[in-house]
Amino acid sequence: MRKGCLVIGAAMLDIIMEIDRLPLSGEDMYAKTQSMTVGGCAYNVAGILKHFRAAYTLFAPVGTGMYASFIEKELKRSGHESPVKSETSDNGYCLCLVEADGERTFLTLPGIECRFEKEWFARLDTDRYDSAYVSGYELEGEGGSVILDFLESHPEFTVYYAPGPRITYISEEKTNRMMALAPVMHLNEREALAFTGKGTAEEAAVELTEQTRNTVLITLGERGVYLWENGKGRVIPAEKAEVIDTIGAGDSHIGAVIALRQSGEGWEETLRAANRVSAMVVSVKGPALTEEEFEKGRKIDG
Repeated sequence: MRKGCLVIGAAMLDIIMEIDRLPLSGEDMYAKTQSMTVGGCAYNVAGILKHFRAAYTLFAPVGTGMYASFIEKELKRSGHESPVKSETSDNGYCLCLVEADGERTFLTLPGIECRFEKEWFARLDTDRYDSAYVSGYELEGEGGSVILDFLESHPEFTVYYAPGPRITYISEEKTNRMMALAPVMHLNEREALAFTGKGTAEEAAVELTEQTRNTVLITLGERGVYLWENGKGRVIPAEKAEVIDTIGAGDSHIGAVIALRQSGEGWEETLRAANRVSAMVVSVKGPALTEEEFEKGRKIDG
């Protein structure tokens, strides 16, 4: 049986509002549109793995409450199912403000997805997995130590770590424990520079790989992705895209990376494919691609 990726993280409600620009303090503005969907980094990553027909488990807790009910229905509708159910609290939600140029700003109310419990991991058949994905949101939360305990007990896993914009808020103790797992790091240029204090993506990648002893991937937006591997760095150019919004761009990119690496692809071909998938995602509204959009994009690329 082909082993898969354990996608650890959140499925949460995304409330997406299109606005001309971010409001000033005390200002009153109208949104142009509003939509609600299921998001969360882990959910978005799982969606891409599903499109690639990769082996994975979405390990995202579903709680009890108004948001959890919506999320559970949408998970079933989209063909996902989480093995983690909890009666202790509701799921969280994220208000995504999308400006006219496609840039997005997030306001997040955390929920059950930040409170991982040891018992949830105890139910897993870990022989089914050879890799795990983790985002910084869950690592920062009060359940982050539980996630690290689990990963430390499975050193055979390849860990894909996407710290996200909360990278500078995660405690030094948790960060050091994560780096000791030798993860493949995936983050954007702003995050990499903020965390390392360096001036360029190359300098940041060198600093990060000294900590992780593994490959570092720094996304550069429309310029592509900077790959640092085996002491050498290079830019893999991006695909051209008409940007509608950038929600889920990073999640879709790392999801494609995991799927292609599972299938045995080398780093350059993996990142070229991931860049194409990310370009598809920023060309549509919201963080997810339908099966039709994904297949159409792949045919155009082919």
